[in-house]
Amino acid sequence: MLYLIFTIVLCFLGVFTFIPKFNSIIERHSVGINFFLTLIATLVGVLLAISITNYEAKQKEKQDVIKLLKSSISSVETCYEYSEELIEYFNKLPKEDKLRVEFYVKNPPPYPDYLDTFLMQNIVSKNLSETTLSELNEYLINLKRSRAFNAPLYLKVLKQTLKLLELEVAYQKGHINEAQLDIELSALNSILTTTGT
Repeated sequence: MLYLIFTIVLCFLGVFTFIPKFNSIIERHSVGINFFLTLIATLVGVLLAISITNYEAKQKEKQDVIKLLKSSISSVETCYEYSEELIEYFNKLPKEDKLRVEFYVKNPPPYPDYLDTFLMQNIVSKNLSETTLSELNEYLINLKRSRAFNAPLYLKVLKQTLKLLELEVAYQKGHINEAQLDIELSALNSILTTTGT
């Protein structure tokens, strides 16, 4: 933004050389004015190149974050599918079966470890929306706590985490704005609190 303002100010100063009222001054100081106009053209070009480079770097970072988000989604989906199968198997066991007693101790639902690595990356913490970053940290805590003692709740939290990551991808791609993201995340949280207990 500063580059743009500086460029506009310099261009505005350069416009004075084309006003007929200043022709006599321009003719007397033509060497200095030509140097000044060359300097303006050079600065405009350099500032424009810097702006384009910064924009392209931000877009590349955003694309990298989207790739990382998609990898996280894949990890959570895998854990969700396996946990769902595990719960279905547990529910099919007869009530009096001895396997039920320590079933989840011996067969814990898988935890999406990639999410911990995902959150530790600098590019993620720098580019993820503040709301999603906060919510994702909460979901990870809930996943770790519910995994050991409440598999159905763990499955619900996994599903909410999956939806959260999908919403963040939509936000990063520009399909939704921050206000819409906040509304969707509030709806996700209300679903979890009403069905999670």
